[in-house]
Amino acid sequence: MKSHSLDLKSELLAANAMLRTVIDENPNIILMKDWDGKFLIGNRALADLYGTTPENLVGKDDGAFNPNTEQVDFFLKNVRSIMSQTETQVVLEESTNTTTGEVSYYQSIKKPITTADGKKQILVIANDVTELKRVQKRLEESERRLNYVLDATREGIWDWDIPTGIVTHNHRWCVIAGLDDNYLSHPLETFVGLLHPDDSADVKERLQSCLAGTAPYRSEHRICLENGSVFWVLDRGDVVERNDEGVPLRMVGSFVEVNDRKKTEQALAMQSQLLNAIFELSPDGFVSFDEARRVSYVSPAFKRMTGIDFSQVNGLDEVAFTDILVDLCLPTGKFRGFDALRKKRVTDKSGGREFIEVVHGGKRILEVGLRSSEASMVSQILYFRDVTHESEVDQMKSEFLSTAAHELRTPMASIYGFAEVLLTQELDAESSKEFLSIIFKQSGLMASILNELLDLARIEARRGKDFVFEVAHVQALIEETVHGFKQPSWREAPKLVLPVESLYIKADQKKVQQAFLNVLSNAYKYSTATSQVTIELITTPFAAGVGRRIGIRFIDQGIGMTPAQLERVFERFYRADTSGNIPGTGLGMSIVKEIIELHDGEIELSSNAGVGTTVTLWLPLIG
Repeated sequence: MKSHSLDLKSELLAANAMLRTVIDENPNIILMKDWDGKFLIGNRALADLYGTTPENLVGKDDGAFNPNTEQVDFFLKNVRSIMSQTETQVVLEESTNTTTGEVSYYQSIKKPITTADGKKQILVIANDVTELKRVQKRLEESERRLNYVLDATREGIWDWDIPTGIVTHNHRWCVIAGLDDNYLSHPLETFVGLLHPDDSADVKERLQSCLAGTAPYRSEHRICLENGSVFWVLDRGDVVERNDEGVPLRMVGSFVEVNDRKKTEQALAMQSQLLNAIFELSPDGFVSFDEARRVSYVSPAFKRMTGIDFSQVNGLDEVAFTDILVDLCLPTGKFRGFDALRKKRVTDKSGGREFIEVVHGGKRILEVGLRSSEASMVSQILYFRDVTHESEVDQMKSEFLSTAAHELRTPMASIYGFAEVLLTQELDAESSKEFLSIIFKQSGLMASILNELLDLARIEARRGKDFVFEVAHVQALIEETVHGFKQPSWREAPKLVLPVESLYIKADQKKVQQAFLNVLSNAYKYSTATSQVTIELITTPFAAGVGRRIGIRFIDQGIGMTPAQLERVFERFYRADTSGNIPGTGLGMSIVKEIIELHDGEIELSSNAGVGTTVTLWLPLIG
């Protein structure tokens, strides 16, 4: 029994060492708190944020390190709220660096955990998203610490006289059960009364199975002592005497306290649960290596990133593992091997990180880092972080800023040039008026570009959170839009083809009217003076998964577009007209797309060059 307990201790220590290494070498913040908000454990990333050590975190709350009392109060209320529930939550929050005073933003994954003795705790995994807090959320990390208490094993003997219902024991049994020697012999009901209420039915069922001859009796259950304490026992026995009819007469067995072993098993299960939770919830991939620097584990996230399964790399050394990873890389971003990472970690302030490009489910850009470990079973951990989205966002941001600057530079150059002429030269009244008209026109264009850029930025940043959704009458929305639209004086008003049946949608009326107005304005700008613009309403039958939909269709008989132009309609600043004679910013249809999609709708386009364009805005119909 002692040997078995020692084996469990060794397994537990090894698991704890691996967990400690993974947590401390993880670039994300990992912590675990109790109900009072005190740290049960915190990794090096958290300690660095608070300007302390992982050991000094334990037993203290955020207030010991964070001068921002408002944040501290929020953290405590938030974790208590989550611990009172059962679902894992993802939240965006901020924290103040004790040393620099800088505020950092984190996307935190918070998982409530209830220990075996009913205590509420919380596991937090926090990912620093300061640079990308407006773009995406990431996950937040945390960790919990486990305590193991192992006591010596105790054992007792019992003998049940089944016909009389009397059970006799040795002294050890009474000691284990917390009873005095007056209970060396007692009715079976006394034993039943010691059973934990949650275990009683299962123990009785196992006893009945043994009495019926189905199987020997074996049960691990809890015993409740008179002082209120509860502990686990391993209870074993069998029927040793039956009468001629097979009726059981006598049953004997042993009674061993396994409280320490049970706690150890629960701790191991919790360790496994924590490791699984960390690896399953973490977006980052990990590959751990044993003391011989051979692959001993790969996380689920690593497989998702690369498609490499543990079975493919299990037991491989650094060279063989590198070969497999290099085969997956693109020439523009090859993995340069472990020695390069070690060298870079010494010489580079970035901590030895490199970037590789792999092909798995499309092109991915991965940040790779190597961390050494002093644990006996883990020599090093190779971690991978998918930064594809961040790279794409940076590239999109650069392209957008470049395009926006180009679009603003054109009217700005005109304004600057004509203003300079007005300031430096004597002009007649007619020329001055002409130049001022050009300045006025170009200023209006700049204002339109800036206003539409702000509209687009607000819509994208808030993702419809500021939309006021209410039931709206579609025909009335269209009529209001047309009434507020000022078409050129020489153009006829749009022709309305609206059904008699009242149709309704759930929408932010102002935003939807803005989308209608943008499309209607384009229909007039890109069509001839004598052509007709038509607005129609069409509906689709009910379909599973989508219900009924309504299409607001705008038809013009204008210049139309080629297939190549049609593909670029929603690009920002793209304009089908390259002559510069038709006013506009090239942002209108981008705004329409954002508004319609935030209403769970879609846009259908059809166009023929020289014939005209039809734009249909599809929205869910209610009622």
